[in-house]
Amino acid sequence: MENNRSVFDCSVIDLGKISFDEGNLTVVENNSSFPFNVKRVFYLYDIAGGESRGAHSHKECHQFLIAASGSFEVSLDDGKFKRQVFLNRPDIGLHIPPGIWASEINFSSGAICLVLASHPYNESDYIRNYEDFLNLNNLQLVNYTKDILEKSWNWLNDPEIKHLTSTPNFSKEDQQNWFLGLEKNDSYWVQGIQYDNKIIGVAGLKKIDPSKKTAEYFGYIGEKEYWGKGLSKDLFKLIFKIAKDQFALESLYLNVVPDNIRAVKSYEKAGFSISDRTDSNITMSLNL
Repeated sequence: MENNRSVFDCSVIDLGKISFDEGNLTVVENNSSFPFNVKRVFYLYDIAGGESRGAHSHKECHQFLIAASGSFEVSLDDGKFKRQVFLNRPDIGLHIPPGIWASEINFSSGAICLVLASHPYNESDYIRNYEDFLNLNNLQLVNYTKDILEKSWNWLNDPEIKHLTSTPNFSKEDQQNWFLGLEKNDSYWVQGIQYDNKIIGVAGLKKIDPSKKTAEYFGYIGEKEYWGKGLSKDLFKLIFKIAKDQFALESLYLNVVPDNIRAVKSYEKAGFSISDRTDSNITMSLNL
């Protein structure tokens, strides 16, 4: 699913028209009129007054809506913001990317809604429950399970991730012993990062010191397809709230390798500042 979508990514596009004495002509072309190839076409008509259509989201499918006749409104929702677009011209269309909850409402008499879709019909691509939609678009922290432990083994043995997280060599036995010791280790708190109903990484606090009210933050996104998606902002909101409310901490610090430039910029945006630097490590700190 294409995540992190905003209702403002939904584009109203002027398709243009060619006028003749007899009338007008509008042309629609793949990857020219809109940014995808059409794999499916359907249209809605004879919609009774007061009725609505849609009320779902797609995981991968793009749609392009045209008021081929009459008019209707499209209600758009990305889980944070809402927007309504009025369509009443056959030479104007609305591009709706995946990850947007959309409904067609307020159909005029005789209205026809023409829909051009990027994918053939696939019921598994639909999200029809609004609560499920909200969960798909929200980043969450979940209990660290054996399944996540297994994913962590693969992630932390990826050469790039291993370097960026400064992970030392470890064995399966080392990992199992660490996992079994978590329950009795009050100085260590670890969670899985879930997004799009998928576990994509790990985050937590270690070296938790109640007397000094501080701890070291650690975290990484192991599924590389989610890198650069802007998820760190929501992740830090959750971490900071838990650090203050659950552990009564007043400050956090972290360590990062100097060539992990993306992470350093992300930490700075979250409010961390560099407190120490060597050739092999940068320490950053934050007052909560």
